[in-house]
Amino acid sequence: MRSVTYSMGVSLDGYIVGPDGDFDWTAPNEEVFRFWIDEIREVGVHLLGRRLYETMLYWETADQDPSLDDSMLEWAALWKPLPKVVFSTTLSAVQGHARLASGGLAEEIERLRAEPGEGDIAIGGATLAAEAAASGLIDEYRA
Repeated sequence: MRSVTYSMGVSLDGYIVGPDGDFDWTAPNEEVFRFWIDEIREVGVHLLGRRLYETMLYWETADQDPSLDDSMLEWAALWKPLPKVVFSTTLSAVQGHARLASGGLAEEIERLRAEPGEGDIAIGGATLAAEAAASGLIDEYRA
């Protein structure tokens, strides 16, 4: 059975985003990208909330950015084809290898666990992860 993991960058004092809701407190570097590259290699499908999905849309076309270094290009090459399921009540369409969730979080995870496939079911986004945690759906936390 596929495992559900929640992996999120977090500051030592427990913050995921800065005071303005942005991620600039954790500027990416080679070491950070290497860590996330290793993490994403274990993922078979990624569940995202709307805000994280919109943030990650950059990576759908990032391979066209000439300023990216090798680790960022490697990340983009792994992220872009990865199947994604987006949970949103406001989006009517998504791009790339993403689809909108057709049911609730628990139902979606149950269906994905029952499907044949390799790799973890990863959850991204603090709000979505909080819902999964409250329902006891997360098998492993990676902070």
